[in-house]
Amino acid sequence: MARLTDLPYELLTLLLLCSANESLVTVCRWTYDCLRHTSPRLCYKFVRQKGKWRKPRVIASALQHRFLSVGLLDQIALHEAELLTVGKRRKNKRDELDVGDIRLPGRLFAVDSGEAMPVSKKAAKRQRGLNGKRKRRGCDDGMAANGGYAASKNQQRYDIVKRLLAMSLSVKGERGNTGLLLSAKAGNLPMVRLLLKHGADVVVGGESKALLLAVVYGHLDVAKRLVKAGAPVSSLALRYAVQKRHSQIIAWLMKLGAAPDMATIKLLDKL
Repeated sequence: MARLTDLPYELLTLLLLCSANESLVTVCRWTYDCLRHTSPRLCYKFVRQKGKWRKPRVIASALQHRFLSVGLLDQIALHEAELLTVGKRRKNKRDELDVGDIRLPGRLFAVDSGEAMPVSKKAAKRQRGLNGKRKRRGCDDGMAANGGYAASKNQQRYDIVKRLLAMSLSVKGERGNTGLLLSAKAGNLPMVRLLLKHGADVVVGGESKALLLAVVYGHLDVAKRLVKAGAPVSSLALRYAVQKRHSQIIAWLMKLGAAPDMATIKLLDKL
């Protein structure tokens, strides 16, 4: 549910204009109720108007605002028939935007360290079943009664990215491989799996920066998934692991055949 501070100035103005009434008290009360109970439907009407009823631009407009949610994306999909798609004849270059040209904003790959990591739908069902059994037994494992992990901001971002990728948006972020790099750095394994499933490239420019970030920050599970997807194991990754003293990653890389260079050998001697 969007809060008053999450709504852009344009939406506030639009609400005031749509509620124009001779009775100022009625207008203010109606506007106040709308702001307190902003629905995905109302947000959809706003981005629909701002996007000029063109599906790609409606989606691009939704990505710009903090009230972006799965509910808003559901509204776009539900009313897809009334939205215009880009035709073959494009009179204006500004209208050449296609859904596949839209890139995911970097903020969707942020991770709040104080909250639980996202989980897939299958894992969420298993967790809810496990929590239900523990609750019947009178056990409490620290999880919220309403499934706190599902309500976390990390989970919300994961669900939004998953829905956007299902709508054929580009798996690349604002600056190329941003999503995969940020997810690897944060150790967000579910997001890494999701991006790889939709075609994220683990090798950009001849090297895997995502793997190096996972090694530097000690995310062994993410590093294993990237190597499984084709990320090359290099001596540089081994050097970073030695510098950061990640013993498990060091042993794993050497088992895969990573050969230490002279700089790495000197670092190993100091351990």
